[in-house]
Amino acid sequence: MSAELTSFRTTFGFPESRLARLFNGSIPIVLDSLKQHYFIDRDGKMFRHILNYMRHGRMLLPDDFTDHDLLLEEARYFEIDGLVKQVEEMKRVRQESRRSLLSSSSSQSSSQSSSQSSSIKHKSLVNGIKKEDDSHGYDVIALNICPDLGERVMLSGERCVIEELFPEVAQAMMDARSSLAWNHDHRFIIRFPLNGYCKLTSMQAIQRLLNASFNLVTSNGGGVEGQQFSEYLFCRRALPL
Repeated sequence: MSAELTSFRTTFGFPESRLARLFNGSIPIVLDSLKQHYFIDRDGKMFRHILNYMRHGRMLLPDDFTDHDLLLEEARYFEIDGLVKQVEEMKRVRQESRRSLLSSSSSQSSSQSSSQSSSIKHKSLVNGIKKEDDSHGYDVIALNICPDLGERVMLSGERCVIEELFPEVAQAMMDARSSLAWNHDHRFIIRFPLNGYCKLTSMQAIQRLLNASFNLVTSNGGGVEGQQFSEYLFCRRALPL
């Protein structure tokens, strides 16, 4: 019963919200007469953040929180305008930070290529990439990011390179080698769901690639409303075999 009393007190500061109108009788609500609990068919994890905002008047989210799209949908459903604005602003700042990081890495890559061009003899092209020496190859990683309804981060590339960069998921890839969709063959991984097996955000994955001497080569994005995606291609010169 204490949880319901806390909810009643919390809603007084937001009388125009849907949650307040559910409890003041303006909107019908289901009451479990046996347990004396109200039933609201919404996301339970996000509801915790909704109540915290209504108690304190500001967002109190953990540092590793990534479900901004889902929280925004819940804030809109409960018609809490202040929370909607704060989540939208947080998403905007986060997107600008991501674009800034990617732009910086792209500029760094262009600068490095320019400074090295005068000392590199022209060699043949292999898949559009200039080879400096026949004894060298290239490691390539594709990073696919779907931000909708909780960020999804997927990796594609050579299995051994992904295991080197993200050792925390090596066991997961090994256990599912012959059964799940991301396994293309014994050497390559296609769209492995990285943050389904470790708590890494897209920004942390990108930073790890940059720290491992990868450079951003190209990127694209697309999709339809509710199913947007962005894909980034990273490349580094491999050590000679």
